[in-house]
Amino acid sequence: METDIAERDSSKEKGPALLIVAGGSSRRMGADKLMLPVPGQGLPLVRHVAGRLLPLASKAVIVANSPQVRDAFQSLTRKTGVAEDGDSPGGLEVLCLPDDEPGNGPLGGLATGLRRIDCWALTVAGDMPFIRSEVARFLIGRTDSCCDAVVPVVGGLPQPLLALYHRRCLVAVERALASGQRRMDSFWSGVHVRLVSAEPLRAFDPDLISFTNVNTPADWEKASALLSPG
Repeated sequence: METDIAERDSSKEKGPALLIVAGGSSRRMGADKLMLPVPGQGLPLVRHVAGRLLPLASKAVIVANSPQVRDAFQSLTRKTGVAEDGDSPGGLEVLCLPDDEPGNGPLGGLATGLRRIDCWALTVAGDMPFIRSEVARFLIGRTDSCCDAVVPVVGGLPQPLLALYHRRCLVAVERALASGQRRMDSFWSGVHVRLVSAEPLRAFDPDLISFTNVNTPADWEKASALLSPG
């Protein structure tokens, strides 16, 4: 792993792909949490998350085994990339697909997404309602040709589902999966990971709420109160 600053990677000039890992069974929620309607918008949560980050992306890949989640992106057409609610820049390619090999958790979703891109992937979970584009933009700015992954560390813990991974990670990811490993950090020993401390991120997100996800009805109740207009 490395933490130094290195030269700029020219692949950033066109922006990363946005990879949304939208799997999971939502057992604790009791319903598909990614389809919960965001107050004041009516959009499913996963579309709300996508809308916050699409302006940063050169392409979007949504990996979801639920047909309902994939259907939620149907208004983002591959030809024009124009959404009915205007949350996607014109011309953006949007690809929605299930896991290549279901059952491998978020790491399997990462593998599925990396196979569809040729550069960096801004990789996020689909259940992070407060994610801020400024935080993502800062992390994008830490990518370069001397690292394969950029992962923030919050509260002493790496945050692998608001991070950037280059296509170069794919071989190590596939090797981990083939050996039965599913942890998001199980392939890190085979790539160069740049860890980013939380402190510089506070300039854009003082309370670091970008890293909040929702897993239970109580979580969603609190998030809904904060997301409600007024």
